[in-house]
Amino acid sequence: MTPRISIVVPTKDRPRLLVRALRSALAQEGPPFEIVVVDDGDGEGLEAARDIGDPRVVALSSGKAGQVGARNLGFAAARGERLAFLDDDDWWAGPDHLARLDAALDAPGLAFADGAIVREDEEGRAVGSLPFEAAADPATLARDNLLLVSGVLFDASWRKRLGPFDAGLPYYWDWDWYLRLAAAGAAFRHSGGDAVRISARASSVSSATNAGVRARDLARLCVKHGLTGIVLRNHESIAADRAAGR
Repeated sequence: MTPRISIVVPTKDRPRLLVRALRSALAQEGPPFEIVVVDDGDGEGLEAARDIGDPRVVALSSGKAGQVGARNLGFAAARGERLAFLDDDDWWAGPDHLARLDAALDAPGLAFADGAIVREDEEGRAVGSLPFEAAADPATLARDNLLLVSGVLFDASWRKRLGPFDAGLPYYWDWDWYLRLAAAGAAFRHSGGDAVRISARASSVSSATNAGVRARDLARLCVKHGLTGIVLRNHESIAADRAAGR
C-alpha cells in the first residue's frame, strides 16, 4: 500500500533521541504512513532505525551530505502524497497529530500545528518548557519564521514545482521553503493541534553557540527574498519573549 504520508527524519549521531522520535511517530493513528530515516552520521541512526523492527520505517544513509542534503534525500525517497518532518531530537506528544494535520490540509499548501519548546539537558531530561503558538501567512513569513519544522505537513507535489531545499541556507532552509511556498500561492492551514515538542539543548543547531553562522545565513536569506528589519532569534527566544509579554 502506498502511504498517504511520508515522515522524513534526518538524524546524526544521537540514536537514543532518535528512538524517542520514532516511537512518537509510530504511535500516530489515522492515515497510513511511512517513516524515512536519513542518517547523516556514522551509521548509529541506521542501526537504531532498523532495530525498531517496524516495516513502516525505512533507513537510508546520506553519505554525510549535511542536514539539508539529508532532507533532500528523504524528500526524493518519500512515496507519500504528503510530507512531514520530524527532527531526531523532537517528538509528537499526541497520537492524532498527523490526522489533524492531514484533515487541515484541504487545499494544496501546508498545514501546521502548535507545540512547546522543551528545555532539556544533553541526556534528554526536561528542565522546563514554553508553549509555542505557530502562525504563517505571507505577511508573517516576511517578518519571522513562526512555524515548527517538526509540526508541518505539505503536499509532495511541491517538490516538482519548487525543486529541492536550498543547501546554501543550512540554518534557514525551512524559512526559505515556506517563503517559496507562499510566493507560489500555497495555502497555510492551522490544524489547531498542540502536539509538537521541540528539544532545546545547549548543543541544538539554533543555540547561542551557532549565532555567528546563523547570522550569516539569515543575511543570505534576507537578500534572497528581499526581507528587511529581520532580527536574529530562535523559537526558544520567541517563546520566552511571548511568555514575558514582550
